[in-house]
Amino acid sequence: MDAAVIAKILIHVSAFLVLLQFFAIVKMRKKQRIHYVSLALVALIFIWNISLISEMYVQGIPGYSGMVLTNICFSAVSYVSVCVFYLGLSFASSFEFKKRYYLLLVFPTITNIMLWTNNLHHLFFVRYSRESSEIIRGPAAYAQLIYAYVVLACGLALLVYFSIKNAGFFSKQSVLIAIGTALPVVVDIAFVFQLVPSFSIYYEPISFSFAVFCYMFAILKYDFLSVVPMALQTVVDHISDSYVVVNENFEIIDYNKPFFNAFANVAAFRRKTSIWSLLEQIKDISTDHLSQFMLALDQTTKNRESTFCEEHFVNNDFDRYFAVEITPVITNQNRYKGTIILLKDITELTRSFELVKQTQAQLIEREHLVTLGQLVGGIAHNLKTPIMSVSGGLEGLSDLITEFDESIDDPSVVNEDYHNIAAEMRDWIKKMKSYSSYMSDIISAVKGQAVQLTASTTDQFELNELLKRIEILMNHELKKYGCKLNVACNVEKSIMIGGEVNSLVQVINNLISNSIDAYEGKAGVIDFTISREDAMLRLSVRDYGCGMQEDVRKKLFKEMITTKAKKGTGLGVYMSYSTIIGKFGGQMWFESEVGRGTNFIILIPLSS
Repeated sequence: MDAAVIAKILIHVSAFLVLLQFFAIVKMRKKQRIHYVSLALVALIFIWNISLISEMYVQGIPGYSGMVLTNICFSAVSYVSVCVFYLGLSFASSFEFKKRYYLLLVFPTITNIMLWTNNLHHLFFVRYSRESSEIIRGPAAYAQLIYAYVVLACGLALLVYFSIKNAGFFSKQSVLIAIGTALPVVVDIAFVFQLVPSFSIYYEPISFSFAVFCYMFAILKYDFLSVVPMALQTVVDHISDSYVVVNENFEIIDYNKPFFNAFANVAAFRRKTSIWSLLEQIKDISTDHLSQFMLALDQTTKNRESTFCEEHFVNNDFDRYFAVEITPVITNQNRYKGTIILLKDITELTRSFELVKQTQAQLIEREHLVTLGQLVGGIAHNLKTPIMSVSGGLEGLSDLITEFDESIDDPSVVNEDYHNIAAEMRDWIKKMKSYSSYMSDIISAVKGQAVQLTASTTDQFELNELLKRIEILMNHELKKYGCKLNVACNVEKSIMIGGEVNSLVQVINNLISNSIDAYEGKAGVIDFTISREDAMLRLSVRDYGCGMQEDVRKKLFKEMITTKAKKGTGLGVYMSYSTIIGKFGGQMWFESEVGRGTNFIILIPLSS
């Protein structure tokens, strides 16, 4: 069987297979653009095949010139390269299919006009033959060939590149696309440049049919040209997090658009760039710091486990914080192939957190100033009485000293009178000692409350010390607003409490102040009850004032909220709750009803 017969048989088989592929694509559900482009490509190649087959059978018809079917054949062929380019664009998710790409159809359309009017100018074919060695092409044909090769090369390059990128170099999909691409290229070059004598024109459509068969087998068998790779690439390019993939040599092999957008302005990098070179460009890294990052990557490689860290990249105007997750890429054979470095930009979150900390510190300081202002008023009131008493005692002692001095030379003064004078002096001294002790207690209490709430200690104190300081510090405010504090202590006052006394004093005083405010300037009663529940001390501060609204109750321990308008910062109860939980390891909750009052309950562990 000679080569011509084989070529004729093969082109029949080729046309049949292409037709099957056409119907296979038509039956596919939920077709995307890539499927419609594939459908157009298969249709063009079928026309190419069937026109040559038809020409084979009509050669002997009298009067037939042979050019009608030839023109149909070359009309289809002129659009094949553009369809292959569209196929590559549809598969390459990095390229958006834009309307201007349709301009690629203009040149083939002009070529078709030149082809069908060839008898008028002979610019496409000077002479045509079914044997490639006998064809004499015109300038329009050569222009079409050059255009077709350029467009075809671009389309095939896109297919090959993105098949390797998405599925791997040695994957079945990549091998199929490579084989399907190589055969028509080789055959077409051999035909155009007449590298093989008497090369049949049938081998060109046969080779392209084979290529389409490889592509469509990939579609049906491996879902190669489905939208999944495109969708996956689109997803990773549109997520807010950046990622970069490095191989076992720590060379960058892939990254997404957010990564490029984040670092392109401060660093020059591309694929195969060392990750260390990139780091040195985007951050002023010391040798020790760089070694720590290398250690994290090395640890990920050895342990085959993800590691996490936070990085602050600073370089001139570039100043950003990232949460970094380093994850190894392991094959099914447990071989290490590379590392995925995921970077989440937390710059705004970090700076917002710093701003919150600064604002919180300012609010706490403001609250301290407000507290100190209240303490100053209490100090002035509490110290006024003992100071006046001490002053009166000094006057009394001065009078007794004068009386004693004058009686020395008085013969009428007997020893009993001297003893009476001494007794009165002792009474005054005893009174002044008690006043001085009271003032000392006030100073100690005030000094303790002036210490910042954030100071942490591991002290312990007696319950009696807590009650004494509360009485001293709240006495003035209670009298000022006409409120009465009823203290019901149902435990021994010598019981020990673990923690820092001034912090707990601050909490109880704040709750009592809130209870005073709950009466809205009117006189009222506040019950301060102390009892024991197993190894816990229960402290309760109850008022019978206005109570709290529902919206306030929901937010009270969750955020800084105040019902005092401009008079309050909203820190009091919020910080009290934080103090009880954080410093005493206790619990705090409340019960409130509008118009019936509020009860705050605190449970704290007793000192063992």
